[in-house]
Amino acid sequence: LADRARLDSFAKVKEAIDKMVAELKQQQADEVDRHDWCIEGLNKNNRSLEAGYDKKESLQAKIADLEKTLDTLEKSLEDSAHEVAETKVQMKRASEIREAEHKDFQQTVTDQRLTQMALNKAHARMSKVYELLQRRAAQASTEDSLEAPAEFGAYEKNAGGGRVLRMLEEVIADSKKAEADAMRAEQESQASYEEFMKDSNKVITQRAKEMSDMKGAKASAEESLVMAQSDIGHTVTALEDLHQAGASLHSSCDFVLKNFDARQAARAAEMDALSEAKAILSGAK
Repeated sequence: LADRARLDSFAKVKEAIDKMVAELKQQQADEVDRHDWCIEGLNKNNRSLEAGYDKKESLQAKIADLEKTLDTLEKSLEDSAHEVAETKVQMKRASEIREAEHKDFQQTVTDQRLTQMALNKAHARMSKVYELLQRRAAQASTEDSLEAPAEFGAYEKNAGGGRVLRMLEEVIADSKKAEADAMRAEQESQASYEEFMKDSNKVITQRAKEMSDMKGAKASAEESLVMAQSDIGHTVTALEDLHQAGASLHSSCDFVLKNFDARQAARAAEMDALSEAKAILSGAK
């Protein structure tokens, strides 16, 4: 009867040992799962942080480039607008100068033509008078040669009239030359003015197109900048969330990770000891 009671006690102890070993094995497995989950979670968190900081750095560089681009475009737009305004001022000034030159030209031509008309009339009048005097002189010379005393010479032609006519012709020629010079200068000035206006209009047209393109590029850059700033805001928030998640993981995992090997070894030693105890009890039948 005593042996039977002892065997029943051994059986209960062994049953308790089996239960404890099963619990320890489950704890071992649960801790392994927890360890693996922590490792995976921390690694994933670190990868996400690394990717987040890479994205943040990339967005910061993009924002810097966009801001630089916008500054450059703004300055270029200001320079182009100033150039267009200055070109228009120069065109207005050139038009005023051309108008004044044309008025001077018209006055010069009018004056020269009036001068030529007056001189031509004087020349025509002098020519008639001179011809009349020549005829009279010739007639007087013939009569005088018959009637005049020997001490009087023949009546000479009026040489002074010819000199006056030649002087008038020279003045008329000078006036015509002055008119021709004015005409030539007017044509050259008008051609230079038209070329200047053509080039100026070409500059204005070109700058207008460039400004239109730059305004389009500026609008696109501004839109991209707004998007990048929004993205970096979301990225910073995501990084903050990742840091909080990482802190939470460390809070729940650092103890497990730090003591995993020791706890696994201790639990394994405990299971070995229980197994040995069970073996001893089994041998004590």
